[in-house]
Parts: sequence; structure tokens; C-alpha cells
Amino acid sequence: MTWPMHITQLITPVVGIFVIVVAIFDIRERRIPNMLVFPGMLAGLLLHLLFNADGRLAGLKGIAAGFLLLLIPYAVGGMKAGDVKFLMAIGALLGWERTVATLLAALIFYPVMAIFYVVRERKVRLTWLRFRCVFWDFVGFFLPGARIYGLQLGLADQPEIASVRTPFGVALAVGTLVMLFLRHQTGIRSLMELSG
Repeated sequence: MTWPMHITQLITPVVGIFVIVVAIFDIRERRIPNMLVFPGMLAGLLLHLLFNADGRLAGLKGIAAGFLLLLIPYAVGGMKAGDVKFLMAIGALLGWERTVATLLAALIFYPVMAIFYVVRERKVRLTWLRFRCVFWDFVGFFLPGARIYGLQLGLADQPEIASVRTPFGVALAVGTLVMLFLRHQTGIRSLMELSG
């Protein structure tokens, strides 16, 4: 995806501010509202349509990537719809390649954040049990017998105790900021190599 330089200088801080605002909202409310993500999607689509001559469909591809990457985790209850829509908005702004990079960076950061929340709320055993249930439910999409094992594990669950709610939107925001930082560092290195 090739943006003109003046658009690149504009979009990087806009995306940075957007993901920080969504992360703060996710921390405080434990949800990501449509009033934040839908304007982000629309802005991404419009920016690509107006300024990205190399990839006018890049915003749509980014939305599709965000949706498809989190479809199965959402379907098995591993995350909420707001997280999916947030990644779709990031995809609309940054295109599908950077959406994949953002998710990979988020998946590296998320376990550290999740462990912090689980330990803080003293729900390590219960969380481990529920994680295994979700994992085997996911594997059950591909190997139906695995779902039975997940259901058997679920018999030991204590449904009256609420799960630890970790804001995955924060991990997506961190992943986006890391990806933007690395892209910026790569761009500086490329410019230095051209001038040297």
C-alpha cells in the first residue's frame, strides 16, 4: 500500500490517537462502542478511495481481513463483537497486510496482559479450565471429537463465578502502535540507505 507522503504523515498520528481512545474506552467500560469503530471504518474507506491510487480497495480488504482473522475466536466465545469490529476498523485504515501484522503483535502482548488480570483477580485455576474449554471447542471446528473433550472439561466449571474480563482491544491498540512504530523505523532505515 503506497500513500502519498503528506497522507502518511497525517494517517499515522490519526490511527495512533484512534486506537488509544478505543483502548481507554475498553479499559474503562469493557466494551468497544460502534460510535468509535464505524467512523474509523468509514474514514479508512474514504482515505483509501481518495488518496491511495495503488489500492483503492485496500480499505475493504482490510475490513475483510479483520473480520476473517477474528471470526472463529468470536464464534467460539473467545472475544466480543466489539473486538472484531475494532480490528475491522484498523484494517480499513491500514490495509490487510498491516492488519495481520497488528494482530500478530497483539497476540504477542495479550498473554502478558491477560496473566496480569488473572493473577490480580486470583482466578488462575478457573481461567485455566475455561481456557482449555474454549481451546477444545475451537479444535472441535476441525476435529468434532475434540469438542466432546471440551464439554467434559466444562463439567468442572463453576458458572456462578464470573470470568476475568480482559480488554482485548487494548492488545489490538498496542499491536497497532508497535506496527506503526516498526513501520516508521523501517521507513527511516530505508531513507538512510537511499541517501548513503
